[in-house]
Amino acid sequence: MTNSGSILFDASQQTILDGVGLGLRAQGWARHVTVDGLLREWQTLCVSVDRYTLTIDDYTNDLCGRDGLEIALMECPEHLRSRLGVLIGRADKEFVARTEEDSNCTLGRYFRIDDASGWWWKRRPAVGPLADYLAAPIDKPHVADRA
Repeated sequence: MTNSGSILFDASQQTILDGVGLGLRAQGWARHVTVDGLLREWQTLCVSVDRYTLTIDDYTNDLCGRDGLEIALMECPEHLRSRLGVLIGRADKEFVARTEEDSNCTLGRYFRIDDASGWWWKRRPAVGPLADYLAAPIDKPHVADRA
């Protein structure tokens, strides 16, 4: 699954990332998963998490994508790990700026989170539709549940 249109990586880097993507799929990740795709999805989420209108299940799926990027970082050779790490780091800063610590472990009601989970699993949107949903008492019906 080569992404020949990548503007982020040259051809040799993309070949390595394609191999890392094959490894992810061999570990059970979906057939469509690529490192380039995970990065683009993470970058998109990070700059829009404060306007997130999808469900909590979609959000936890997006956080799983960040897990995939962490695996990719470990699998890349150093020169590519540095480049990928810079790109992920920029997105991570945006994510931190638009989220807050999930001190009440609210996300844990929807997904298994433990001490081994990445730091991104311990943050939730600070504002926006998903933040409002997560802030509502669990025994109170949500607006979407009343329809």
